[in-house]
Amino acid sequence: MEVKRITVWVTGPVARGLENHIAKARAAEKAWIAAEVMKGRDKRDVRKEALGLRPERWPVQDVLVTRAVERRLGREDLAGPWKPLTPPEETRMRLAGRWPGPDVTGLVAERQFGLPADLLKRLRTASWRVSEEWLRLLEEEDLIGRPLDGRERERRDELAAHLMPPPRIVREALAAPFALMWKPLAKANPSGEQGNDIV
Repeated sequence: MEVKRITVWVTGPVARGLENHIAKARAAEKAWIAAEVMKGRDKRDVRKEALGLRPERWPVQDVLVTRAVERRLGREDLAGPWKPLTPPEETRMRLAGRWPGPDVTGLVAERQFGLPADLLKRLRTASWRVSEEWLRLLEEEDLIGRPLDGRERERRDELAAHLMPPPRIVREALAAPFALMWKPLAKANPSGEQGNDIV
């Protein structure tokens, strides 16, 4: 599966939530490995098994973000179906940079997330299709790429409030309740015992 990276500025609570999750996941995996080795199993075999269990038992940051984005794209306002992006639209989405509008407050940390290439394509397609009419209006009213007076800035912000750039969608996905928590399926570890999972 091809993975592509997306850079997103996130709020303090999201940044802390991701860091806490990573720390808990590492600690839980380490504890499980130690417990299995204490039972007499070969450490190398246990580590290999842990690697296979990681996506469900102790998911890394990108797994949580992928699942959160998938859920967000499944909601009615972004679910589509959408007409595929044309090659010029794909190029424009890849080179979009900062979208027009006021600064988003409370963003304190820049994070890179690895998403499956097909999910990133869905994200960009939904983003463009939801936003294209508002971008067209911004361009028609000449509210992009030049200094604006107070009234023009208000109008730009009014139209830009409807835009859904990919980072906004990712931030909404991560701000959803329980997006940064992962409770594995009630399958315990291979010995059938519960414990050392992220909840």
